[in-house]
Amino acid sequence: MGSRFGQNGLTTTQKRESRRTAMNSWDFSDSGNSPADSAFSGPHFSGTVPLFPLPNATLFPNVMLPLHIFEPRYRCMVEDILKANRVLAIALLKDGWEPQYETKDCSIHPTVCLARVVAEERLEDGRFHLLTQGLCRARLTGEPMTDLPYRLGHVEVIEDEYPLPPVIDRIRRQQELVSAFRQIFPKLDMDAELLSTMEEGVPLGELCDVIAHAMRLNAFHAHRLLEQSDVDQRSDLVLQLLRLQCRKPILPTGQRTFPPGFSLN
Repeated sequence: MGSRFGQNGLTTTQKRESRRTAMNSWDFSDSGNSPADSAFSGPHFSGTVPLFPLPNATLFPNVMLPLHIFEPRYRCMVEDILKANRVLAIALLKDGWEPQYETKDCSIHPTVCLARVVAEERLEDGRFHLLTQGLCRARLTGEPMTDLPYRLGHVEVIEDEYPLPPVIDRIRRQQELVSAFRQIFPKLDMDAELLSTMEEGVPLGELCDVIAHAMRLNAFHAHRLLEQSDVDQRSDLVLQLLRLQCRKPILPTGQRTFPPGFSLN
């Protein structure tokens, strides 16, 4: 099901250029209750976006996440997004979400990832296959009351923080991260793109997010990284997790998949 938007899709460079284009086009207003009233802009903004809570998936900036949309309320959300700015916020549901899942009261973590729908496939029965691209971290500051079947959230962008003076050697840290990643995925095509990413001078924060996405982390560890805006500390966490993975038995390449498959709503 995920092959349409899989490894034969955008390259790392194309994804990065698409994200930069998207960020340059952000223009966000806070007027009205409908997503159609908002045009997305940043990186300094405060506005309202549709919320798409998931129980076990975290989206990072700079990477792609395929989504299968089948619930009626989220079909409505997608219809509105595609008519407007194509932007939504991917949120993680807190533990114990099951009893209230059908309501707007289901608790979510306040750190979310803003995303843009970059490709969509509308199925005959009304479902959607989407390909979303993470744009940036954001903090949920509130939820307006609306008559919409889905939730909206007031959000503020969280920018990557690079402490001065640095607490680590960031060039060396990039090398450590890629070296550890290669031990886990020695024959992965993505490895060449990661090396190219380093050569092109992509910031350490972006490299951390791409590697974290590739590792298929559980919800706890993935969201812990999403919450970390301090890039030096984020790189510490990613390196620790990579080294833990390196100590585990390494599966044959054919049994490990990248990018991940579709997430369900």
